[in-house]
Amino acid sequence: MNTLRRTLTFTPQSLAALILWSGCATNMNGDHQSVTIFTTPPEANVTVDERVHLTSPGTVSLSRKADHTAYIEKEGYEPETLNIGRTWSWWVLGDAWCLFFFPKCYNTDVESGGYYVFDDEIRVTLTPRSRPEPGIFPLNP
Repeated sequence: MNTLRRTLTFTPQSLAALILWSGCATNMNGDHQSVTIFTTPPEANVTVDERVHLTSPGTVSLSRKADHTAYIEKEGYEPETLNIGRTWSWWVLGDAWCLFFFPKCYNTDVESGGYYVFDDEIRVTLTPRSRPEPGIFPLNP
């Protein structure tokens, strides 16, 4: 009786594909992402991570390795502190099959930041500063 036996074999092409797709989220996403910050009203001053300055609407390239903080201010409005948090990328699902063959691929995505994504657009509405009514002065204790 002849039995058909299947064996799992890897061709050089399939091995190359596995290696190329290891860390597939990083390959597809990169380690930085452009995020555009919009404010209402526009033309607010935005400082990201205490070093990147822009006027809204503006675009900043953020490292995917960490969350970020933006400080937004405009004359006549209350300043706003905004946490820019990451979420996981759908591309990491490719790591599920890759994890069996090359466990380093998942680690590559996490370490490089490719595992994460930010929202492409962030919208913030600033609150006008309250002004005392004319003729009414605050009391100083």
